[in-house]
Amino acid sequence: MNLTETSMNTTLKDEFKLTNDGDNWGNVMAWLFAIGDYITFETDKCIPDTWQFKPSMCGANEDCYVFQSLRHFAFEKYVTSEEILQFGSILIRVRDILESKGESY
Repeated sequence: MNLTETSMNTTLKDEFKLTNDGDNWGNVMAWLFAIGDYITFETDKCIPDTWQFKPSMCGANEDCYVFQSLRHFAFEKYVTSEEILQFGSILIRVRDILESKGESY
């Protein structure tokens, strides 16, 4: 999956590429859930309603590699909450494209 946004945080883009094992839909969805969990449970920001994300009553999936990466990158100041949300918005568009191409499951 080719992500091209000039103002996108390259840390997130590079990590996304590293986690992609060829299952574009699965990778995008894993990232969207991790971003939803991170933003909901680790920040004071809100997930946009258009994402239709509903947090788990059990809390964040802290065992998720992507969630751990987001937490680490934020702690080390490599990314901000706003940049994570921006990246999530890009992934929502990618998700919609994959779905329109019949690549969802």
